[in-house]
Amino acid sequence: MQTVGAPYRKSSGIEGQFDALVIGSGMGGLSAASLLAQNGRRVLVLEQHNVIGGLTQSYTRKGYRWSVGLHYIGDVGSPQTTTWKLFDTVTGGAIEWAPLPSIYNRMVIGERRYDIPAGAAEYAAALKSYFPGQASAIDRYLDLVRAVSKSSAGYFAQKALPQSRAADAYDRLCGTFHDYSDRLTIDVLRELTDDPELIAVICANWGDYSLEPSKSSFAMHCMLAKHYLNGGHYPVGGGAAFGRAIVPIIEAAGGVVLHGAEVAEIMVDRGRTTGVRLASGEVVACPLVISNAGVHNTFGRLLPADVRTEAGLDGAVGQVVESYTVVGANIGFNRPAQELGFDGSNIWAHPSNDFEANLAAHRRDFAAPFPWTFTTFPSAKDPSFDAECPGKSTVEMYGYTDFRHFEKWAGSRWMKRGEDYLALKNAIKERLLAELFRHVPAARSALDYVEISTPLSYETFVKRERGGFMGIESSPQRFRQSWLRAATPIDGLFLSGQDVTTDGVIGALVGGVLASSAVLGRDLMRDIQIGSRQADH
Repeated sequence: MQTVGAPYRKSSGIEGQFDALVIGSGMGGLSAASLLAQNGRRVLVLEQHNVIGGLTQSYTRKGYRWSVGLHYIGDVGSPQTTTWKLFDTVTGGAIEWAPLPSIYNRMVIGERRYDIPAGAAEYAAALKSYFPGQASAIDRYLDLVRAVSKSSAGYFAQKALPQSRAADAYDRLCGTFHDYSDRLTIDVLRELTDDPELIAVICANWGDYSLEPSKSSFAMHCMLAKHYLNGGHYPVGGGAAFGRAIVPIIEAAGGVVLHGAEVAEIMVDRGRTTGVRLASGEVVACPLVISNAGVHNTFGRLLPADVRTEAGLDGAVGQVVESYTVVGANIGFNRPAQELGFDGSNIWAHPSNDFEANLAAHRRDFAAPFPWTFTTFPSAKDPSFDAECPGKSTVEMYGYTDFRHFEKWAGSRWMKRGEDYLALKNAIKERLLAELFRHVPAARSALDYVEISTPLSYETFVKRERGGFMGIESSPQRFRQSWLRAATPIDGLFLSGQDVTTDGVIGALVGGVLASSAVLGRDLMRDIQIGSRQADH
């Protein structure tokens, strides 16, 4: 495992006083801690796993390196973009971005392949070449993508405001956005076109935003589509590059980042946050706690039931649903990427253009094809990989699945789930490898190592109760939850991460910016957009 920070030791405990305490070291936690540190705050970050980074972490095995949950990032091709500025600020300018190929996604529907190029004009031209009778629908679709994405600014801005101010501004800031966030992706697209294949190609990467077109908010679809209009990039060094960049910023301000430090309870006295109790029993006093553990963990597991009730949060968590689950494979090959035909383009593959039928079949029967698979080639995307792992290459694969197929093992101990579970993992391995070799047959002869994950892996290592791969579902209902914001009804308790904003690494990053803005009482998003790094000492 590649990690930074320091291990938590129960014998020595945690010494010192901190201005803020952050639960969880994923992108939402690290970005919030970095911005607070850059503004003179001493921050303690507590990570329950033995690796810093959450789903941006990387790990090594048998001479190979994989990143767990970071595969490509959009909108960082120019220092003028907001996304580039956000990453540049929270990492102190330490991240180098490598562009994916101009064909950055390949959408495979059945046996039909559609290459998706970077660039709005190029994307439009490609779609029109595949669907020449749908030119008008494609133009109207892309116009909506831009307009709806632009309307989201006010919706996210109000999430950093104190509850008292946000209530007054909510309708004014969110009105236009809600016109589209209230609508289902499939309904809007069917108003534009009656071609199911075009809709399938446009939505083939719905796994990026957590919910199929028949259930997802059209606004979420538009924000994701806009995010990748100019293609994708990959951080040099993989996901671990973020932890390596951000942890020294936190430590330089007197902060501490600990792994193996599981928080068992957020402590509250008379409506005011007082600190946390660790699973070890140690109590760490701190008047300001930022939870990057997700709303279900924060309100459902870490807050005492009486505190949750008194704060009026009993019904809140039931209004949002955890996102989908996946099986995964991290695969190593004993030849370099260029020899095997790995070019850095991602592959999203679906059994057919009837997404609902694909989902229904697999939910009924695990042996039915995975409703989608996502295949990505980190060694071909990362210029630093060959020097670190010479003569080798890697693939990361995921297949959508349903947690009910794994429910019999829920709550079981890692490495002690029995022979039937191991047999299932072996069957998953064979299925994912067969799908991979369908796309890159030359790789078969160089196969060297395969490691399989299931929803139970996420249940164990990132404390997702039902193995959710991302945050909460991007449904219309999710975007109507005004309580999903940085500040909570409990004084001194704040939320960060993707549940506050949208699913994915960028959503988690923005969640961190909003949380630190709420703590500092400043609009850090605006400061970053205009290039201000003036600290608030």
